This record gives sequence, structure tokens and C-alpha cells, in this order.
Amino acid sequence: MDFDQWAHRVLVVKDGDADDVGPLDVVRGLTELFSSAGRLTEKYSTAQINAGLWFLVGECDMLHELYNEGVDESLRVRCAESIRQLYRQLFAPLCQKVLSNGRQGRSGDEPLNSICYMWWDVFPTWGRPDRPESREIDSVLLDVMRETLGSDNVACVESGLHGLGHWHLNYPDETEAIIDGFLRARPEISPSLKQYASDARSGRVL
Repeated sequence: MDFDQWAHRVLVVKDGDADDVGPLDVVRGLTELFSSAGRLTEKYSTAQINAGLWFLVGECDMLHELYNEGVDESLRVRCAESIRQLYRQLFAPLCQKVLSNGRQGRSGDEPLNSICYMWWDVFPTWGRPDRPESREIDSVLLDVMRETLGSDNVACVESGLHGLGHWHLNYPDETEAIIDGFLRARPEISPSLKQYASDARSGRVL
């Protein structure tokens, strides 16, 4: 399947049954989808994209193939790396620059803020440190979260902190170090975001 077919499958049909394509094609297809995420707006509304990404990350099993050892690790790493482009091409330019957490949070007018905020919350894993064969993928995903903390869009920063807060359960040293680095590098952030970072550092996110 090409990019357009994968986009239609995920965003419109919402077909998560990978039996007809197999793990290798799923990994390749998702890599292409994420790597060219900016193209999605050429055919779909952000409401459609939001609903499709919710389905992909929270309701179907395709992203579990990131840990399928039957697929070459280099391809799975590339797929995990491609999630950076989801943030760079889609979330950062299109999400409304508002926080979503807590009493001060706002959902805003942009549907994509919903899945941006919750992406790592509903992601199929919060890390698997007990499985040596999973650590490379975990390392890449943690680095994707780390990168989002440098975004100019506060919604993306919050998303990364949200994910790190959940991954604190399994990678406390790594997540605390990432958040400490973020706080040192960006002293200008708002009190609300600084508090959320502090909460995430202790794994206290919802």
C-alpha cells in the first residue's frame, strides 16, 4: 500500500486488522505515514486526522509491531524515529498553543490538540526495560519525547512531558534526567508548564 492507501485505511476506514498485510508492511506503512504526516491535511480535515490517530494509537494493534522481533530492528527503529515527523509536520504547526492538563487546561478550538496531548498516554507501551530486546526502541521513543520539549508549541512540549510522566514508571532515571535538562534549558517557561514538568518528573500525570 502507498501513502494514500494507508492514510485512507487509518483515517477513514479505521481498519486495524493487519492480517492482510503482515508485520513488515505495517512497519513500513506506518513509517511512511508518520514521515509524510504533513501531507495528510491535503485531503483530510484536522478533525478526521485527530479521530484517525486516536484509532491508530489507542484502538488497533498496528503500533505493537514496533516490538515484533520478526521485523528487522533497523526498520522498527526507523518507524519509531518517524514519530518525530508527526510532531514536526503536524502537531507543532497546527495545534493551538495552549495547555490541556488540569484546571487551567483548555482543549482549544483545534481538534489535533486532543491526540497531541494524549498520544503517549494511550500509546501501546510505556517502556519495557525488563526485555533487553526492547531497549533500543524504548530509547528511540524516549528521545522523541525529549525532542518535543524543545518545540516552540507549548502543546507539543506538554505532550512530551505527559509521555515522560507515564514512562517514569519504568524509566525513572532516564525521564528525570530528560526533564531536568529541559528545566535547565528553558527557564522562561510559564509557571503552569513548570509545575506540570515537576509533576511529570515524579510520574504524577493523568
